[in-house]
Amino acid sequence: MNEDKRLDWIPVVSLGLAVAVALLLYFNGGDPMQHLKVLAAYVALILVFFFSLMILVAMVRGRIDLSKLISEQDGSASISRFQLLIFTLVIALSMIFMLASTSSFPELPNQALILLGISASTYGVSKGIQKSAEMAQSQRSTDKPDDKADAKGA
Repeated sequence: MNEDKRLDWIPVVSLGLAVAVALLLYFNGGDPMQHLKVLAAYVALILVFFFSLMILVAMVRGRIDLSKLISEQDGSASISRFQLLIFTLVIALSMIFMLASTSSFPELPNQALILLGISASTYGVSKGIQKSAEMAQSQRSTDKPDDKADAKGA
């Protein structure tokens, strides 16, 4: 069986679960706006779960290459990429756990946002330094042949 065909059940199951939740809420009675909020939350949760499941399955099967996720173009490790990845995952998982423990959207502390901003800024600065070094090297390599041609002509 083709690997792409094996995952065809995931969108169907997610749609089925979303319809089941909608039907349960419809026949439950009560405030329609509250049911709409709950339905939207469940549909979003189901879709995110199954899309994440599809991505994880593709990563395990090797169709998504993660070897360059935290490495530079030359293959060396990038501490700024790793730091941004870890901070993002920690804050995202914290938000999910806080959301699961409360019935409302939790307030994210300013310190967490500051740390995430510092991490993203570190990554941005490292990319800027890397690009400027690459441009300087390419400029030097284009300047050298002209100097040799002038030396031969003199």
